Amino acid sequence: MTAEEFNQLPPHLQAELALEQGHYLHHRIQGWCKIDLYWLCDFYVEIWFLYDLKSIGLVRALTSYSHLEPYLETIKLKLKLINKEK
Repeated sequence: MTAEEFNQLPPHLQAELALEQGHYLHHRIQGWCKIDLYWLCDFYVEIWFLYDLKSIGLVRALTSYSHLEPYLETIKLKLKLINKEK
């Protein structure tokens, strides 16, 4: 599965896949959200938990290096070439 295919799935399936099959890496806080970073298949996934930490506001596969910038100050991440031609 590619990051683009993952992003086409319904949000509840995205969350299920990331939480059950992904590898938790790190988290960060932004405003009202705790954002968990996972490694799934061959890409990174963010799960945005709302302030109550029980509700998921957003799940997305990261398709650009710029999305990883908030994490790079606190952890080392392996960056692979993202093929935009697919």
